[in-house]
Amino acid sequence: MDYLESNLGKDEKILARVTHSKAALISAIFTVCICFAIGFGLWYGIGAILTKITAYDRAIEEVGFLLQITCLIAPLFLGTVFFLRTAVSIACNQLVVTNKRLVGRKGMISKNLIDFLLLKLDNIRVKNSFFGALFHYGTLEVVSAGSQQVVNGMSVNLKFPYVKNTEEFRRAVLAAIDKAKEEDREAQARAQAEALKRAQEAIELGR
Repeated sequence: MDYLESNLGKDEKILARVTHSKAALISAIFTVCICFAIGFGLWYGIGAILTKITAYDRAIEEVGFLLQITCLIAPLFLGTVFFLRTAVSIACNQLVVTNKRLVGRKGMISKNLIDFLLLKLDNIRVKNSFFGALFHYGTLEVVSAGSQQVVNGMSVNLKFPYVKNTEEFRRAVLAAIDKAKEEDREAQARAQAEALKRAQEAIELGR
């Protein structure tokens, strides 16, 4: 039993679960390779320029070498960070829809817990990038007033990237929302009918 299953309430059952695409790692590896190529290209390109410059001015040789090292390390660092971020998202992010809630968590060390009642959800959108369309995965975006996070003074919706079954999960969420709203309307109708019945009984007793 995983974390989400262990935190389900009474009479609550999972209707659908997000599955992540391991093919997303291929696009991450491809991005890392591009970063490596850019890094080494800048290393050799700047090195060739510095060879000509330092032949006339040795004073800038040390500064040029630092620039060369920076141009090599920066793309490699960015590529590695992107790959690790993708791997962590695939390994650690979880999201399920139950008959009552949308429940999930994000992150490996600093875990962000997600818990929204279906009646509070407005919509769930699917976005595809170039690699997502190529390798059949996308990003789920939860649209709700409660799902918005403030970043640099702007509100952004909660996103789950690298999801394989985007359309299937989206349909399950929308169906669960519709059912929850229908059950809520029925409960309100029953409550109103019960209140009306009690009011009529009170009138009859008062006569």
